[in-house]
Amino acid sequence: MSSYNKAQKAAQRVHKERSQLESRKRLGLLEKKKDYRLRARDYQAKKAKIKLLKQKALEKNPDEFYHRMISSKSEDGMTKRLIAEEPITYEQQQLMDSQDIRYVTYKGNVESKKINKMKSSLHLLDASTSRPMNKHTFFVDTKKEEKKFDVAKRLGTHPSLLHRAFNRPKLEDLKTFEFNQKEDDNDEGEELQAQIIEKAKHERYEELVHRIKREQQLSVVGAKMQAKINMKDKGKKVLLKEETPTSPAVYKWYYKRKR
Repeated sequence: MSSYNKAQKAAQRVHKERSQLESRKRLGLLEKKKDYRLRARDYQAKKAKIKLLKQKALEKNPDEFYHRMISSKSEDGMTKRLIAEEPITYEQQQLMDSQDIRYVTYKGNVESKKINKMKSSLHLLDASTSRPMNKHTFFVDTKKEEKKFDVAKRLGTHPSLLHRAFNRPKLEDLKTFEFNQKEDDNDEGEELQAQIIEKAKHERYEELVHRIKREQQLSVVGAKMQAKINMKDKGKKVLLKEETPTSPAVYKWYYKRKR
């Protein structure tokens, strides 16, 4: 019976789909059966997905917690994903890809020596302009001398520099700068010199802060590179602290008794 059915099908006429007429091409491509199948399957898949989402929305518990709440927030009815802080910055990645740990360690030691040298030549002072906590006490013999006592004259500096506890040059040092001014403008010239000195000091402190940040960055990169080298060691380990932009990942290796 099966052989007869096969022979009967072989004798059947093959029905071909009509091709697109030249006069109808302006209306677009003529849809064939294979195109209809694809469109129908896509429609049924979307319909089933919408039905499933509706069912989930009906069964959803408003008080239910899920971990996506931690990394997303809702704004104007739309859920937006919060951008998590990358454990490693772009500058750190560039340095780790281009250099090895020996270079990073060497540059860190160089910056550390320069920082110590600058600290030894600068006074670490507060940035505030408030009066210093330390006091300088002068002793005189009589009340009359106390009333006539001139602190600026005693210290040999300009009166406008008395509020400073640091970088207080004497008049002899200020006179080394030559100013083409009249005698009445001597006070303004000394104040201008003090401003120049203050600007130079500020630039030195900015350089010191920059070098400290650079040394800290190199220290972090070196620690992260050393942690990656340690990760190549065999043995079972567990993560104690994840990697952050300011610290490497911390792992603990389980002790294995040697036979």
